[in-house]
Amino acid sequence: MQFVKGMVLVGGKTYRIVRLGQGQYEVIRILDDARVGTFSTQPKLQVTTNVIEPQLMTEIARSALMGGKLSWMGRFLSPNKN
Repeated sequence: MQFVKGMVLVGGKTYRIVRLGQGQYEVIRILDDARVGTFSTQPKLQVTTNVIEPQLMTEIARSALMGGKLSWMGRFLSPNKN
């Protein structure tokens, strides 16, 4: 069963975040209902896309994480390695 975790706005476009499984999410662009890629948060952030630039996909995933759309908050969010 898929669960919509929320929406994020990145680069002027809105994306829907759908949970596929534990730590795995699909990203759907609302404008044209296109599946643009997936990302995983375990054990670290990994993105997969053939539709948009990987850097944009990473920004979408980070926005979802930082906006509290997902339940996992990892160390990758901090640019400093403490």
